[in-house]
Amino acid sequence: MDFRTCSVLMCLIKSFEVCVAEQSELICSHQPIVALAGDDVILPCYLDPPISASSETVVWTRPDLDPKYIHVHQDGRLMFDYQNPSYYLRTRLFVDELQNGNVSMKIFKVKISDAGKYFCFLRSMLKEASIQLTVGVVSTPIIEVVSNNSRRVVLQCESKGWYPEPEVVWLDGEGNLLSAGPTETVRGPDDLYTVSSRVTVEKRHSNIFTCRVQQKDINQTRETHIYVPVQSSSDRIRIIIIIPVCIIVLFIITLIICTKRILRTLEGDVTHGVKEAMLMVEVKPKVQKHNVNMNAAQLQLLVKGNQQQEDQREQLDRVQRSQTEEPSGAGNNTEDTLKHRETQC
Repeated sequence: MDFRTCSVLMCLIKSFEVCVAEQSELICSHQPIVALAGDDVILPCYLDPPISASSETVVWTRPDLDPKYIHVHQDGRLMFDYQNPSYYLRTRLFVDELQNGNVSMKIFKVKISDAGKYFCFLRSMLKEASIQLTVGVVSTPIIEVVSNNSRRVVLQCESKGWYPEPEVVWLDGEGNLLSAGPTETVRGPDDLYTVSSRVTVEKRHSNIFTCRVQQKDINQTRETHIYVPVQSSSDRIRIIIIIPVCIIVLFIITLIICTKRILRTLEGDVTHGVKEAMLMVEVKPKVQKHNVNMNAAQLQLLVKGNQQQEDQREQLDRVQRSQTEEPSGAGNNTEDTLKHRETQC
């Protein structure tokens, strides 16, 4: 095969590739891609009929951002210099699939701020396509009883942390819509919505009610059920009877407790008085005995004193009689004797 033949064949092949490339279309999903915050998502985009895009410069952009470049794949690698900082290390292409015309992009850990319209562009082929990404956040609603009487119950449903803004509906046990009050919606600083709604229902045999929170754009629904017991006439009669009985029983129990406390107090006072009396009885004989002992000692002292006085009188009488009987010469002896006796006394 000479040079001319090779040149002709290469021209034919190149012409065929250009013809196929011109006939091939870049197709992205016409339906919005829905993802929940925190999930990974793929934005599907491919060439049909499939041709290799390995040598192509694949560019993904979001025109509403600055910079607008989300992922630029050139010469087999990602060009970080052009990439928007909020997507750093969060995007990738399926490099092995480029030869099959697959230019889809994957985004890791989707955020609410990632929602928007994306464009895929193949420079050499001058082909472009777009795709819409919707990011949502959902939460499970909570039902609580606001008021409850014999015939009706007021229920409140609340669900925090939704995006985009959802709607709230109430259903009975048969799945029929209930007429509820207007839905209250609050948007927080994190752009998430909190919704709440109230409904008044009658106690019937169909007493299972459902609060459903739904967001059609992201095709997400969360619901919670509540069971409201039906109060029959027999139940009312029982309540009417039980309540007075309970009151009477509580009164009797309170009376018994108070009586026991009073009796304990009186018993304590009596016991205290008896103990004091017993102490007085024990102390009084001791005091009397002590007084008797004191009186006996004093009496002995008096008796001794009287006895001494009588002895002295007798001695004086004896002295006087001896003086009258003895001669005067013995007077000195008598005086000495008296002095001696007085000294002894």
